[in-house]
Amino acid sequence: MNIRYIFLTISTMLTLSVAAQKITLGSCKMKDGGEYKGEMMAGKPHGKGVTTWKDGDRFEGEYVKGKRQGYGVYTFHDGEKYEGQWMQDHQHGKGTFYFNNNNKYVGLWYRDEQEGHGVMYYYNGDVYDGMWKMSMRHGKGRYTYKSGAYYDGEWLNDKKDGKGVFNWGNGSSYDGQWKENHQQGRGTFRYANGDAYVGSFNNDLQNGKGIYKFQNGDLYDGDYVNGERTGQGIFRYANGDRYTGQFNKGDKHGIGTLVWKNGNTYQGEWKNDKPNGRGKLTMKNGDMFEGQFRNGTIHGEGIARYADGSKFRGHFKDGKRHGPAIEENKEGLRFEGSYVDDRRDGRFVEKDRNGNITAQGSYVRGKRQLDGK
Repeated sequence: MNIRYIFLTISTMLTLSVAAQKITLGSCKMKDGGEYKGEMMAGKPHGKGVTTWKDGDRFEGEYVKGKRQGYGVYTFHDGEKYEGQWMQDHQHGKGTFYFNNNNKYVGLWYRDEQEGHGVMYYYNGDVYDGMWKMSMRHGKGRYTYKSGAYYDGEWLNDKKDGKGVFNWGNGSSYDGQWKENHQQGRGTFRYANGDAYVGSFNNDLQNGKGIYKFQNGDLYDGDYVNGERTGQGIFRYANGDRYTGQFNKGDKHGIGTLVWKNGNTYQGEWKNDKPNGRGKLTMKNGDMFEGQFRNGTIHGEGIARYADGSKFRGHFKDGKRHGPAIEENKEGLRFEGSYVDDRRDGRFVEKDRNGNITAQGSYVRGKRQLDGK
């Protein structure tokens, strides 16, 4: 038997088989309780038809061997509607879904789930254009808010997750890592006022190491905790001043050193952004004070050593000498007395370098009066 004869025989058999299963118009009850009317073949919906259910659902479209397949429109009793491609009774392929909350999805489907590329138009004016998986935003996509703000980046299980950019539309933006809708990991935040932060984030706040550049030229390089400068860091001022040390909630706090552009230096304790506690102030001209500070001012007990070789040991109040004091010049001459409001006041004794008393008396508001005169 030759090959041509075999081919003709098979073709004839297929033709007779198809002819034996002609498409007819009819109706039937579906396994799920629906009532079908339309084209049928071998007792099953096949071709175009309409199925209605007692709960009010309705499908109009194409069937293949009893199952929705091809193009069709399914209207749900609650007002939702799907129009698009079907496969084996599932929304599958390209389709549009109208939600009863007025959201609308246009894109790809896989077995009744939004999967692949699609666009969701939200009832409030927001739009998401990107990848989907199991009806959730998943993969790369752009979410644009009605306000003009947008997020463009990676998604995981319906949340911003991975690398992405969020632009608020007012000049502020974040470009970096995300985790479950939060800025998490390494990123760059640019502020509307021109400031910029580059560093680590945790739960939308600066946490860990980072560099903050201020619009005015100032710069901070150091630790952050919950969005505030806390820990060890360096603050460089645009005018040339520089602080190196500890911070707490944005303020210089703890142990630190401030070097002014003019060469003056303070080393010591800080609190509430000011020298507080024990510290050492060294001036460019060689003068030096070591002692107590309060709110940025010399206050309490301390020693001042001057470039000319003289020194002062005593008490201060709000930056002024106030209380018991001992002074000594470079020749060793010594004054023992007290000060009030930066002026000598009260009993005093003057001694030479050998400790011999050379004068004694009283001061009244800075005026000297010797005993016996």
